[in-house]
Amino acid sequence: MAVAMTNQTFSQIQHELDFTPRLSWPDVLPAFSWRGLRIAGFTSPQAKVVELDARHSLVEVLLACYPKLGLSELSRLSVRLEKVLPDYWVEVRSHLFASYGLHWNERLAQTTAALARAPRVFQETVDEKSMQARDLAPLLALNNAAAFNPFLEALSQLKLTKTELARTLELGVELFLLGRSLSDILPSSDDGPAYLRRLEKWRTPVSSETDETWSGEVERWPWPAQVRGQWRRSGDQSGLDVQIRASSPSDLRLKLEKLLKIPERWSHKI
Repeated sequence: MAVAMTNQTFSQIQHELDFTPRLSWPDVLPAFSWRGLRIAGFTSPQAKVVELDARHSLVEVLLACYPKLGLSELSRLSVRLEKVLPDYWVEVRSHLFASYGLHWNERLAQTTAALARAPRVFQETVDEKSMQARDLAPLLALNNAAAFNPFLEALSQLKLTKTELARTLELGVELFLLGRSLSDILPSSDDGPAYLRRLEKWRTPVSSETDETWSGEVERWPWPAQVRGQWRRSGDQSGLDVQIRASSPSDLRLKLEKLLKIPERWSHKI
């Protein structure tokens, strides 16, 4: 990308686009601006700025400076752009998000706005887990998002997978909207899976009790060697999850024959 050196100092830059990107700008690189808009090197100690060629679009220079951005970073970037260049932002927002693999629409706009208002620690977790906009849909149901911030902060401290984190967020919002006090639903330890099970019990007590019964029952079934069966829940559905390890076609056939006895025990419990 072509650049043109200027004699501008930081104090002469018209606007600053500091959206607090997660990665620090390399010290070996100069600070960059585009049409008087400082777009990179926000904490750079250099006294001068390198002005990028104005023939390149804003989206092009941003993509060159930041090839990868998480959803939270994009949310903060969009808020900043809308503030410093409101008219131009309307023109480039679809192109900007498309450059990062997202389709701009009203739903995404609402999600990024909600995420930009969320606690920074939660934003960091969202990007660390590479969460998608659909994972954050529960935030849009909150009428008083600020009151829910302590939950988001606590959620960021839990040891959870991306899928577990999305489910915990969903359950937390649902319970909060159903009238559970925030102090009641906040986790008391960093054991994420245990906390998720507790929320599941509160949200669907009958289903959770049934799942526990089936889980214990399945463990007592006569599973063949190197065959593992577990009762699992995924969202609103639960069922038997079977994993088989076979060393040969004949070994697989033998294990499958032994598994034929399992439906008899299952049907007796239904």
